[in-house]
Amino acid sequence: MKILICGAGTLGGNLAEHLARTGLDQLCLLDQDRVEQRNLTNQPYFQHQLGKSKVAALAETIFRIRGQKLVTVHKQLNSANAASLLRVFEGSGPRGSGFPDLVVDCFDNHQARLDLQRACRQAVLPLLHLGLSNGYGEAIWDEHYRVPPDAQRDPCAEPLSRSLALHAVLLFEKALKGRENLCFTAEDLVVSRI
Repeated sequence: MKILICGAGTLGGNLAEHLARTGLDQLCLLDQDRVEQRNLTNQPYFQHQLGKSKVAALAETIFRIRGQKLVTVHKQLNSANAASLLRVFEGSGPRGSGFPDLVVDCFDNHQARLDLQRACRQAVLPLLHLGLSNGYGEAIWDEHYRVPPDAQRDPCAEPLSRSLALHAVLLFEKALKGRENLCFTAEDLVVSRI
């Protein structure tokens, strides 16, 4: 399966690392950002990667883990280039030349999510949205998704966001297998004494 992950922050970065570790070898990362000091607490980046593009840094990490090379795109997705950025793989597949089998939206802003949604709908590509917000996580297939407004605070910068992102990765796996829309809250995560 060819998967394009859009956004390589807390959600997309942790999802990409997970998928690579589980053996997916047809993976592409798209993000415009560079690794900053504030990213090191919740995102799968290291001190020596500060200033690198997130996609290059994550490709380096995954190569060190598995010897696997990723397709990377260090660009900002917008309405003018979204359709062309979806054609990231070489060769042809069931969806046409260069298209992924699945696009995963892990962007952290309204406009990028909206531009990606419009491009995927036009290209008739399956799109799964992952999101976090104040102790809440979701995995929603596009036909049931409404692009939310930008949050006042970045939920991925919260202290527990890496833990919540890893739960969102589990939601991704379940949503993908059952083509279901799923969500969780931090309260759903029960800790019991044994």
